Amino acid sequence: MSSEDVTVNFVTSTEAIVAKQNINAATSIIDFHSNGHCLIIGEVEAALDAAAQLTELKCTVVCKDESINSIDKRLTEDGTAAFVVPVLQVEGYLGAFDATIELDGKATSLGVSVYLESGLFDLVLDLNQHATVSASLPPLGYYHAPTQAQLQAALIALPELIGDFEKPKYFNYERSICAHSRSQLSGCNACMNACATNAISTDGEGIVVDPHLCQGCGSCATVCPSGAISYAYPKPADAIQRTRDMLLGGGQQVLLLHNEAQQTQVDAVGEQTGVLTLLVEEVSAFGMDYWASMLCAGVQHILLLVDDDMEEQSQRALRSQIGVLHELLGAMGVVEPVVSFINSEKLPSVDANQLHQSKLAGLKVSNFAIQGNKRQTVRMALDTLSEQLQPKEPVVNLSKGAPFGLINVNKDSCTLCMACVSVCPAKALLDGQDSPALRMIEANCLQCGMCEAACPESAISLNAQYTFDSIEARKINTLHEEEPFNCIRCHKPFATKKIIQSMFSKLDGHWMFKDEIAKRRLKMCDDCRVKDIFEHDAKGIDVHKNKNV
Repeated sequence: MSSEDVTVNFVTSTEAIVAKQNINAATSIIDFHSNGHCLIIGEVEAALDAAAQLTELKCTVVCKDESINSIDKRLTEDGTAAFVVPVLQVEGYLGAFDATIELDGKATSLGVSVYLESGLFDLVLDLNQHATVSASLPPLGYYHAPTQAQLQAALIALPELIGDFEKPKYFNYERSICAHSRSQLSGCNACMNACATNAISTDGEGIVVDPHLCQGCGSCATVCPSGAISYAYPKPADAIQRTRDMLLGGGQQVLLLHNEAQQTQVDAVGEQTGVLTLLVEEVSAFGMDYWASMLCAGVQHILLLVDDDMEEQSQRALRSQIGVLHELLGAMGVVEPVVSFINSEKLPSVDANQLHQSKLAGLKVSNFAIQGNKRQTVRMALDTLSEQLQPKEPVVNLSKGAPFGLINVNKDSCTLCMACVSVCPAKALLDGQDSPALRMIEANCLQCGMCEAACPESAISLNAQYTFDSIEARKINTLHEEEPFNCIRCHKPFATKKIIQSMFSKLDGHWMFKDEIAKRRLKMCDDCRVKDIFEHDAKGIDVHKNKNV
């Protein structure tokens, strides 16, 4: 998917898919407004030539020259502002591009320098060989045109981008179950690594997605282990149900997913026995929950039509999820691939008979209820498959990075401080309530690594695996427990013996704990410690009495 295609067709493309596939399409709308102020980046002569052809736009020209250390500005005879600058940073989207130069610690806005009311440009034409905007999928309104053919295409498209535009908001985000970060600790970065538009950033307690930059590739939703970020157009449950309805006709055992840009190639191949072609908004938006549900619905092989224009991040996201699914299916005796890529050139040679899976052919169709929870959908689909295919072992080890597993705890190092419990986003880790213990529900674990990062004793390591027995996976298992330490005054349990021992070891020699009364207070709970201080030291503790501190 190119930014040019999205800019011109992002409304009509979606409407076409809704009409053809009867998608439940309710979602928010993202608005853009462009007044036609265009920033042209490149050698001055070439940029001015392009500006002369864009008579419908108000153009500003900027040339990067790293050999200078100042900003040079001049006006051409027709009033076009032309800058020569040592560095240039551009970020934003259609109607809101911010172009700045930072020199000697001072930032200068080009938009402000040419007296734009908002200080922002509406469009960008980049003629340089290397793109100024680094995103694999550039923002709407940005055209990188280092070749003559790309320049001619941009000169035709840019004048059409004046006025008001809109596109769907392609994603939903639920912060409460996001595994990206907690308390400034980093965990899962899967969505950020998969995003081709650089629309996703961190805010320390989760992620922030810029809906204006997002172009709906759906890779973030595909790799998200918790379902915190999901595709909204269509919703996963709607997509699964829609495909199930199409499968009711029977006879199709191979499912081909393609987008609208590939419709011509799909139509040219014509109908093939046993192959169901399905038009979707983005192939990369469909992941393990969808694929596994389709296998339960009678599909034996899923083909993803992926051509060279799909961004590498999206392809990596799909491959990672395909790899995990194949590991799980392999443990059930399904050794041949069931989800694979195909490009348009190979479409005519598709042979459904060669793609059939003998292990899957005899399965009873099972269309379980979809609740909208990604992990629950995956678990229910795998339950359905494993009941019939009977895995060789009750537990399968998975590759590092898989979104299922448990944690290993070094009991000699763990002090049961519960730092891991406090940061776990999936409620996979639990405390012992009335006793010092660390407990776990394996089915909830995302393998995000936040518990590992939070542990002050480095006592935790991740172990990617999948337990097929859902009842067993949902049990609360105790990973580590210790005898409680009771307050020496009120006898209430408030810590573990190991924590008290660790405190004494770390505070040994500290001037505030040299006398026995102070040491004794370390063995008291919070309430009793305060009472003891006022009973023995009515004036409080003088923290300044040690002159060496």
